[in-house]
Amino acid sequence: MNIITNNHKYISQITTVQKYVRMILQRKCILIPQSCFQTKEWRKARTWYKNGKANECEKYQIDLIEKITETILNKTPDRINMETYEIISNKYPMKNSDGYEYSENFDGLLIKNTNKYYFNLKFVCDKGGAQTRTLREVYHFIKCQMEYLIKFNTNANKTYFINILDGDECYHNMEKFLYLLNKEIYTQIKKYVFIGSLYDFQKKMKVLLF
Repeated sequence: MNIITNNHKYISQITTVQKYVRMILQRKCILIPQSCFQTKEWRKARTWYKNGKANECEKYQIDLIEKITETILNKTPDRINMETYEIISNKYPMKNSDGYEYSENFDGLLIKNTNKYYFNLKFVCDKGGAQTRTLREVYHFIKCQMEYLIKFNTNANKTYFINILDGDECYHNMEKFLYLLNKEIYTQIKKYVFIGSLYDFQKKMKVLLF
């Protein structure tokens, strides 16, 4: 009887191992460099990069996100009203007098079941005044996301914000974004916000969210 029981346990263990091996094979990782290596020179050397005027970085990021999630990322005119923190579909806010009340639009939207995943994509390399201004705007955009979550997120219809920050300058300033994320006021909602590179996204978020 003990021999039969042990055999059953052995077979069960083998089956479990095989199951995990299949899962690993099915979830093949894409080779993505860490953001600290994504310098201005690295970006210029990429075959997909032309002159920076055709949204090449965003297209590169979207292509990888769609491969990681195995889902098409939809374009969206949705943006946040920075006064009320509502998410509003507004394609041309600057046509109105309150245009400066709105954030930039999100770069993509993915819907799974009743959950929404908004993507904000940035690729900032090298130091400089323009880069600092860009990252400061990103900081305030993410702050609006977190205020939205405090005010509007519900258990029935969850909203997640995925902020992909690539490039070596994003890497060198990541501590500022983590400072925001870890503020005590956001303790209950920070699980709905991701801030990191595509490398981090593939490593952590595919399992957690998808």
